[in-house]
Amino acid sequence: MAKKVGMAFMMEFVQEYLDGKSDRLGFDLDFNHYLIQLYPRMERQNAELAESFSFYMGEMGFDRVNGLSDAKHKALIRKQYAKFLAAMNDDLL
Repeated sequence: MAKKVGMAFMMEFVQEYLDGKSDRLGFDLDFNHYLIQLYPRMERQNAELAESFSFYMGEMGFDRVNGLSDAKHKALIRKQYAKFLAAMNDDLL
């Protein structure tokens, strides 16, 4: 099976956290690292989709989790991921 890169990797990374396959600490430690590392490839794949992911998951999600309980952290990430998926599925991107 081919290694997932770019957007596919980031979406799987978020989904694994939301499904409970990874913990908050791992998510918090790796999210920005992976996004910074993979963003150029994501942008080459689809610039609008990459920007939307960065906005919903980065700016409106991950950047706002400091001080939240684990439950509220996951709820915010879930909400922002749903907004990203809705925008993607509604052809807004």
